[in-house]
Order: sequence, then structure tokens, then C-alpha cells
Amino acid sequence: MIKEYLLDANIVIRIWNEYPQLLNTIENRKEIDFKISQDIAGELAIKEFRNINGVHVLTDKFLKLLGHIINNDGFSLKGHTENSCIKQDSNNNMYFVEGYKISHNDYSLIDICKNHKEYILVTEDKKILESAKIVLDPSRVLTFNEFLKDLNSFNVL
Repeated sequence: MIKEYLLDANIVIRIWNEYPQLLNTIENRKEIDFKISQDIAGELAIKEFRNINGVHVLTDKFLKLLGHIINNDGFSLKGHTENSCIKQDSNNNMYFVEGYKISHNDYSLIDICKNHKEYILVTEDKKILESAKIVLDPSRVLTFNEFLKDLNSFNVL
């Protein structure tokens, strides 16, 4: 069985900064994998454009993510009752999970994990973290340090 992690943008950036070879190492292991949502890839792409001789190109480290990008599958609050812990604002771009205000992109990470039981969400964002623990089984939500400890059990670090 493969253990699959869904990484938030800040986690990817932190890995790039602190553990530059970690994603390559994970990629070369059969028992673990990582995924990036399409929305998160879009956020990262904006930060990873470089101008080389007047041509905009993406960095190599971003290009290495391409095989790990997953579709968001579109989501809505259908199936949630009026008494649900999840509410949407009138503009449909912010979500409230028991009082935690999170963006559409942030909620989409939780929704992906809700619809794909194989994914474990990794984030350092406190609002996403707390919201995800309400919607998902808390064992399927990790902080960066918990993620590193989990990887240690696979002798990755």
C-alpha cells in the first residue's frame, strides 16, 4: 500500500528551502508519494516563473512537480446539511468551518482529502489544519514536523 501526501503550497516551498532533495527522494520510493492540487500548482507556478533572456520559463524544481499534480475534481457543499459545520459566504469564495475562515483553494485541499481517502493533508496553515481536523479524521492531517517524522518511518530522512 502506498502512503500519499497532499501538500499545501507553503509545505512545498518549505521543502524546497530546507530539504531541496526531499521531493526527489520521495519520488524514487515506491511506498510513498506526494501530490499537489491543481490550484496549489497554479499558486506555485506564479512564484516560479523566471525571465531568461526575455523568455518566461518555469524553474526546474517546479517542472519536477508536474507528474504529481492532481485535478481538484470540482467541489461544492452539496450533501452538507443546513446544520453542517461548513458554511459558504454569499460570494462563494470563502468557507467557514466551525468559525475558521478559509479560502476556496484551502477548502479544496480538505475536499480532495475527503473524496480521496488515500491522501493525507500536510499543511502548516493553522486555519486549514484545524478545519481539516474537523472535516477529516485527524490522523489524516499532518503539520510539517509530523510529516517529517512520518517520512522517518520510511527511512527517507
